[in-house]
Amino acid sequence: MDNKFLSPYENEILKRLTGKDFKDLAVILEKIGGLDYRKKVYIDNLYIGILEFNLITLQWEFHPSANFYLIEKPKIRLKPTRRKIKGKKINLELIENPEELEEGYFGFEMGNYVGVGIKKGDKIKIKDLTLKREVFLEKLDSYIKKNKNRIEKLEKKAKNLIKNYKGKEINASFSGGKDSSVSTLLANEIIKDIEVIFIDTGLEFPETIKFVKDFAKKYDLNLTILKGGDFWEELNKRGVPTKDNRWCNTICKLNPLREYLKKYKLVYTINGSRRAESFSRERLSYEKRGLIENQINVFPILDWKGVDVWSWIYLNDILYNPLYDKGFERIGCYLCPAMLNAEFLRVRELYPELFNKWVNALKSFGYSEEEILRGFWRWKHLPKKLKEIKRLINL
Repeated sequence: MDNKFLSPYENEILKRLTGKDFKDLAVILEKIGGLDYRKKVYIDNLYIGILEFNLITLQWEFHPSANFYLIEKPKIRLKPTRRKIKGKKINLELIENPEELEEGYFGFEMGNYVGVGIKKGDKIKIKDLTLKREVFLEKLDSYIKKNKNRIEKLEKKAKNLIKNYKGKEINASFSGGKDSSVSTLLANEIIKDIEVIFIDTGLEFPETIKFVKDFAKKYDLNLTILKGGDFWEELNKRGVPTKDNRWCNTICKLNPLREYLKKYKLVYTINGSRRAESFSRERLSYEKRGLIENQINVFPILDWKGVDVWSWIYLNDILYNPLYDKGFERIGCYLCPAMLNAEFLRVRELYPELFNKWVNALKSFGYSEEEILRGFWRWKHLPKKLKEIKRLINL
């Protein structure tokens, strides 16, 4: 699964949920399975819990591990006991200060141990515990410098791959996201003045359009901007685009690109896709013929993790899209069905006009407000777990 560094927005969420500020620490978020945003939280290698967006309550949640209470003083004291308590329910009598116990997760200490438990009504259960020990909270700068050699090796490998395509008809695909920013700059360093293609779908965030132009100017890129097809016109004909029916990608991206590339018999495109991004990309090879007949995609950063991408950006002081700091981890259309629902609701906070335009369109197709807010529109055929959520909230 992919990983990334904690963004300022995610830090604000964690600070609100835990009372701790993780700014400047080497906090790494690792994607794990779930219905929406769900990530393990590490400080360097110390696993401290799971940050998750709850699709039922539409609220952020933090599920602490026992290790979290190595960096946060537990409120609860348990009486020493020889019985095994991990994963077990305990009686209130085992707690020395029951007046401090509140509903939900709690940290505890017991002799040489600290741990985490949860209280639900009158039931108290111990989730996990660990030996007390001092932990070193590494700074982000230190972590990146420590891994500099690894990043340099990845960069060298990527550049060597790109060198194989010198002298061929070639361009670079640029979305305004971090991955294509890195692959584009690496390509431009090896193949001077390589054409960089950005497709304006008409559904981009304002920051992305500005960033693309600023990025191209700063790094003196040979930028071509193509105009995507008319999404709103096609919407009335085709219905709502979904994860399992992404016609929007064909209309807004593939068709204009296919038309533009007709001038080539065969063209190679530097692409920033990575294996770690998704299950569908795990089996990618470094070169793959795309959906456009005369185009072959080349993936120079295929083996990079998200943390590697961000490390390269930080080490080289590279300009990046400001949307990453605002709660978005996937840069694309503001109504993309592939985005997380947590991101979709972030659109509501930051761009109410864009959000409301799409919500009104969805309502015209029969979706209720609650269905829209939970992202049920993003599937043509709702997965089993989401059907269960729909049942639980009586939709």
